[in-house]
Amino acid sequence: MYIAIDGDSVGTKLQQLILEGKLEELKCFSNSIKETLFRFAEILEQQGSVIYMNGGDNIFAECSQECAQIIANYVYRENKKNSVCYSLAVGETAQDTYMGLNYSKSSKMHFVEVIRDGTCAVFKQMI
Repeated sequence: MYIAIDGDSVGTKLQQLILEGKLEELKCFSNSIKETLFRFAEILEQQGSVIYMNGGDNIFAECSQECAQIIANYVYRENKKNSVCYSLAVGETAQDTYMGLNYSKSSKMHFVEVIRDGTCAVFKQMI
């Protein structure tokens, strides 16, 4: 199973802080994203996952169903307390997972599992 995580509206927030000259706030915001993504990656690695991409406000990895649920619960808790909201998707293929992430971000569902029903993809809320 694959998992994808992406911060919502992070680029827009970074641009705003730069254009407004709020460089100390920019530094804090950037560090907060790095720390949060480090924790996500750390959990994935502890669970034996393969991380294919970890940069900026994104992670793409291969993990077990159990690990995906652990990460989803952790992301949910982080979303409750942070200024950055993260969207997450899981699926059986890399393509389904990426499609689910885009759906997650556009629908504001934030936690999507992509399930195949024949040739159709069904987006199911995880949390």
